[in-house]
Amino acid sequence: MADSASARLRAFLATDAYSEKGRLRSDDLLVRERVGGELGAAAATIRDLISRWRADRVPPSTRDQPFPPVAVMEPIRRAERLVKSIEDVASSVRGLPLLNSDKVWDRVRHVGLDELMQFDWSLVVEATALAAGVRAAAALDQVDVGAQEARLTTIREVMADRQRYCEIS
Repeated sequence: MADSASARLRAFLATDAYSEKGRLRSDDLLVRERVGGELGAAAATIRDLISRWRADRVPPSTRDQPFPPVAVMEPIRRAERLVKSIEDVASSVRGLPLLNSDKVWDRVRHVGLDELMQFDWSLVVEATALAAGVRAAAALDQVDVGAQEARLTTIREVMADRQRYCEIS
């Protein structure tokens, strides 16, 4: 099973992840950069959908109606909250502490590499699925905000589990 998880992660990242002892730290950074990149792409896509929504659906201000209708602005507000959440999670992923203790490195290299790969695999899969879900939306009101927030919650939980795993007890 470890070989299949390792092979899947290498194929998904298009790199030779977790193959040499000295590459563990750089592979860790690669995984976090991939997750952060996917989340950044999702946020950028949502911002683009917001811009198009404003251009197409938000009417210009008039004396009779100086503010846009609430129904037109609500998808923008939900999307902006989602973008903020995505960016917060992306920052957290990129800011995860590096594995720096010799005891932790030894445990990960010899015993816990499979578990660490499962955490990383989950992070990459969830971030990629989130980005794909956002890219699939043709308009702002087609973004499934609830599903994307659920993916963000999963990413936060995996990050917390990964961080607890890497701590020395």
